[in-house]
Amino acid sequence: MDEPSGRPLSCEEKEKVLITWVEIRPVFMSPVCILHPLKEKLAFLKREYTKTLARLQTEIADLPACDSLSPGNLQLVSKLKNPSGSCPVDVSAVWWEIAGLKTPCIITACEYVVSLWKALDTWQWEKINSWHFTEVPVLQIVPVPDVSSLVCVALGNLEIREIRALLYSSDGAHEKQVLLGSGNIKAVLGLTKRRLVSSSGTLCDQQVEVMTFAEDGGSKGRQLLMPPEETILTFAEVQGLQEALLGTTIMNNIVIWNLNSGQLLTKMHIDDSYQASVCHKAYSDMGLLFVVLSHPCAKESEPLGSPVFQLIAINPMTSLSAGVMLYCLPQGQAGRFLEGDVKENLAAAVLTSGKIAVWDLLLGHCMALLPPVSDQSWSFVKWSGTDSHLLAGQKDGNIFVYRY
Repeated sequence: MDEPSGRPLSCEEKEKVLITWVEIRPVFMSPVCILHPLKEKLAFLKREYTKTLARLQTEIADLPACDSLSPGNLQLVSKLKNPSGSCPVDVSAVWWEIAGLKTPCIITACEYVVSLWKALDTWQWEKINSWHFTEVPVLQIVPVPDVSSLVCVALGNLEIREIRALLYSSDGAHEKQVLLGSGNIKAVLGLTKRRLVSSSGTLCDQQVEVMTFAEDGGSKGRQLLMPPEETILTFAEVQGLQEALLGTTIMNNIVIWNLNSGQLLTKMHIDDSYQASVCHKAYSDMGLLFVVLSHPCAKESEPLGSPVFQLIAINPMTSLSAGVMLYCLPQGQAGRFLEGDVKENLAAAVLTSGKIAVWDLLLGHCMALLPPVSDQSWSFVKWSGTDSHLLAGQKDGNIFVYRY
């Protein structure tokens, strides 16, 4: 197992790493000219953010209350009824090899069973396999990007106790579960290049580990990342910079690792306006990091309504950050963030009101609101990993597929 050097990076080494970060990004000026404008760019973003908030407060005050809900650009294309009758906990869309062809499939997870479904020609669904668990219930599905015919699940009660890989071949000859890790696991995320990152242990003995999958679903190799002195809550890959990894901590900080060396590069504090912020996605552009956060603890009484998501810009060289955009509900709508997902420029969230809201992160607008169906509140929502569909689940076991 490869371990990172226990010696922290010196200031000179950090500067060299971060300058390299800037140099490898596509830019329209020489790297030497980039470093100085970053501070000015953040200051500009902060000024624009303040102006935007003031403008939104004025515009929202002039708008009539929203009395009706609209699905907007979402079109219902299919409904999947889980016959097990147990409470569903998660859903995901993955690629699976069936009869020699890569096929888009849906994975559903209930408390003690995970099922694989393939689509029929009429947008109906056929269950082709199930994996059963008897001792520890399923908490969440952990898809692994660019890997087909394999999905991971996290098992536990209130906290993750096990991570397992699930495999199945269409001829029925190879169905198995592979135990990847066990213990006091705080966070897990599937990464590109057939990798899985997890954080486990207590604050005193926290271990952050990246595992690479072998073809049989087992471990091909493991690498330890330098742990921060804070408990990790979530991980997020950096789009446009695959060898960088972000984590959010219990102290409302963002940490960045170099996945090649395992070094912890920097730690940056997020604005204390919103506690327990969760990082969903990060993007690298022009030497800055743009991070999408959700705010489960935001108050609903704020002037702009409840801020469900937020986009912030971070200068990794100075650890300075500035808010870029708040994503709030339309006037007349209430609810805080319960659960959600971000894919490219789209964000979706289940709210405490039982509705689902969808935002376009580039436009800054709430594009769709889905009310509960048949008086059943929404429980979870995920963007498909195989196309532009949105998957939404209810406690009664129904899974709805919407085209965006």
